[in-house]
Amino acid sequence: MVPKLTGPTLLGAAAVAIALLLPESASAQCSMCRTALEQNPEAAAGFNRAILLLLAAPYAVFGSVAGYVVYTRRRARGGSTPPS
Repeated sequence: MVPKLTGPTLLGAAAVAIALLLPESASAQCSMCRTALEQNPEAAAGFNRAILLLLAAPYAVFGSVAGYVVYTRRRARGGSTPPS
């Protein structure tokens, strides 16, 4: 059975699709940083990667905590348990 995409799920899927279709604007810096980094393309590429790394860190932390909560609740209800 395929789940229905409604509400926040559909909005999240649309945001991801737009970010993937517009990679240049997704990796842009503020105007002052862009001006300072235009002279050195290698530094600009590293700066863009650093921005994406800093952007991903809170999502990784939240995902880990949410995954742990789901795991402990399923285990408490007698759901999926790890193999012994």
